[in-house]
Amino acid sequence: MTGNLQARVDASLALLNDYLTGTRRLAPVNSPLVDHAHEGIATFALGGKHLRSTLVHISAGDVDGDALHAATVFGACVDLLHGAFLIHDDIIDRDDIRRGHPTIHAAVRDAYGDGHLGASIGITAGDLGLNGAVQILVDSTLDDATLRAALRILTEAAQQTIIGEILDIAHAVDGDPAPELVRLSNDLKTSDYSFGAPLKLGALAAGRDPEPMGPIAVELGRAYQAADDIAGTVGESDQTGKLAGGDVLHGRATLMTMRMDGEETDPLRLTEIIDDVVREGQAHLDLARTLITDAVLDDGIRAGLLAMTDRIEGMLRTYA
Repeated sequence: MTGNLQARVDASLALLNDYLTGTRRLAPVNSPLVDHAHEGIATFALGGKHLRSTLVHISAGDVDGDALHAATVFGACVDLLHGAFLIHDDIIDRDDIRRGHPTIHAAVRDAYGDGHLGASIGITAGDLGLNGAVQILVDSTLDDATLRAALRILTEAAQQTIIGEILDIAHAVDGDPAPELVRLSNDLKTSDYSFGAPLKLGALAAGRDPEPMGPIAVELGRAYQAADDIAGTVGESDQTGKLAGGDVLHGRATLMTMRMDGEETDPLRLTEIIDDVVREGQAHLDLARTLITDAVLDDGIRAGLLAMTDRIEGMLRTYA
């Protein structure tokens, strides 16, 4: 791969930072609440581990020139989309902590003593990110064919994620959703926008057919969600950056909670549940490794994808 992977991710973040700085500078009026919204989306999009922009650059492989520029643009887009979804997700899930700090809606709520105001600014801050992910694309110098293909990938992933969130909300109403529905909402919420879109966009940047990356993305996304569901039940706040046991406290349907009988207090049973979810996630990782090994890919791309499976495996087994 031409250049260091982290340097390429940093270039995507620099492009994203320039975009966010520019939009804030162009705000038509000075307002503390507008500042909250701009600061919020910048914090969420520019912070974190940048898994999604990393996947774009891994999938793009050893590229330069226009292809490298496309990958840089796509990396900025997927990280901004992710930041927007996190902000909305925190409102839906009633999470007041993210990455060890107050979420946007919680910070505004506490500052102004108004929960509705906090949710309103959180929603609109997320909207800034959703629109911005598209705006970065349309303002780029990418050729029209690449731009249209990228918009299709990005917006299809966003559509799937939104439907997945609605299903996740419906689980709380249903009370006891079927395991197949929990897995479906997980797939829609995670596999496509967190793995499918980045891997397809990287392939698009390199001039390859994006579709073969789809099956790999599905399996990686399922394993990643399994790891996240374990952390959401038994992870400590200093490790997850979120409320410990939040999924149980808020009654969310996950791969862990669907196996639990209320607030599971038997440590042996909880260990059995964790092991069961680890096995489920591991099966998806094993299939992902087979798909990656069998795919027609440059050695550098294959090595990067296999390293990502190792990274997810480490997450999956953190609490096993």
